[in-house]
Amino acid sequence: MCPHTPPCPDAGAPDREAARTVASHPEQGWSLLCNGIVVFEDTGELLPGGGTIAPHRPTDLRERPVTPPPDSPEAPAA
Repeated sequence: MCPHTPPCPDAGAPDREAARTVASHPEQGWSLLCNGIVVFEDTGELLPGGGTIAPHRPTDLRERPVTPPPDSPEAPAA
């Protein structure tokens, strides 16, 4: 049970990383959130039930331009 107001998001919520930090060990590379999630410095997570979430840095999610095939009508003119 979260004692914070407003309460921290549940470990299963999409915004679970917004929970408050209750223990931080930067020298070891991890922090414990109020909802029981252990967050690692590489952005990976260990969930309370033992599940894991792979590292997910924002830079990994950047859109890369898609180049259409050369014979495609959307291909730039040479």
